[in-house]
Amino acid sequence: MDTVKILQPPTGGTIQAIPSKSAAHRLLIAGFLSGLDIAVSCKDLSDDITATGRCLAELAKAKERGGTKGASAGQRGIGSCRLDCGESGSTLRFLMPLAAALGIESDFVCEGRLADRPMEPFLEELAAHGCSVEGHNPKHLTGQLTAGTFTLPGSISSQFITGLLIALPILQGDSEVIVTGSIQSRPYIDLTLQILRTSGIKITEETTDNNNETCSVFYIDGGQNYALPADALNNIEGDWSAAAVWIVMDAMIGGHIAVKGLDPTSAQGDKVIIPLVRKLLDIGDAVNAADPLEIDVADTPDLVPALAVLACARPAGSVTRITGAGRLRYKESDRLRAVSEVLSSLGAATEEGEDQITITANGKLTGGEADSFGDHRIAMMAAAAACIAAGPVTITNAGAVSKSYPNFYEDYQRLGGKLQWL
Repeated sequence: MDTVKILQPPTGGTIQAIPSKSAAHRLLIAGFLSGLDIAVSCKDLSDDITATGRCLAELAKAKERGGTKGASAGQRGIGSCRLDCGESGSTLRFLMPLAAALGIESDFVCEGRLADRPMEPFLEELAAHGCSVEGHNPKHLTGQLTAGTFTLPGSISSQFITGLLIALPILQGDSEVIVTGSIQSRPYIDLTLQILRTSGIKITEETTDNNNETCSVFYIDGGQNYALPADALNNIEGDWSAAAVWIVMDAMIGGHIAVKGLDPTSAQGDKVIIPLVRKLLDIGDAVNAADPLEIDVADTPDLVPALAVLACARPAGSVTRITGAGRLRYKESDRLRAVSEVLSSLGAATEEGEDQITITANGKLTGGEADSFGDHRIAMMAAAAACIAAGPVTITNAGAVSKSYPNFYEDYQRLGGKLQWL
């Protein structure tokens, strides 16, 4: 059963936010490096989090075979292992430098589009510091990561920067990570730094100018030991990225959905969904309604599907332009194209650009059939679109939600939605 027909959208109610996927990845790794017995209390154990847990278990076995104990600096693991990352970009990008720092020869196995997603110049930096990554799928890692200076462009995925920030403290020597230009998805780096501080890891940062270009420099002492509090894994904060779809549906049905368990002071960048929803709903006077409302999502690209469907609900003639979204082309789908095609198939007027999408609203959609493109956020967007659709919305490849939110349709029904599996 992988096709679902939405017969009625949610009518209202209260929903508990699922645990943050972004926080859970980082906490699991910090727990592993702290020597904790890892057990996560997650109501919704997504495919991505399962992948990270599965890979950490394999790394632990490899370390044991190598005769090492714990994750302290200087205690290197030896041996080799197979790390099945599924479709999780975080798992691949966080654990590759960690396996390199531990000296564990590893085969990183990828599913879906993950193996094709760009990894340069990240791999060049690993190669410059003692490691080699060969092959397409699996990606075969050999060598021992050495401390030193790592330089990456700010336009690269923040996950590569996070991977280095996690791994470098356990090396013997001191390191620095220089990020040139503005860091895209900066809030994800802030979340990483927050969890590292909670784990007793010290990293300092300063901003410098290099040839008239702003650089962020992270200074990392070697020989540090992780000490994540054991209860941190049982108190993972709510996921703002997943909650965004409920917040948007709440706006479209008139304010009848409440999401509990979200921290407004969270380091998660996607908490900006609240002011962005208000911005989309406040169009000013009708004379200016057709003037494009621009929203830059360079720091929060995961919000694009939710924002795009809400843009369709604005008064007829309202124009919304979502910019800074070029990296969405390398997600589980070409997500920018998928958003445009799915909303168009449901009756929206969209125009896709290289790194942006423009939506001219009609205040409603017609309904129809939508293919999720195997992308969890596209499937949830299509389900949200039913809130303003005149007819049913049928979602093919609907099971893609398991990547981040396996109980999404159960919660959809809990809020009064009606659906039929085909």
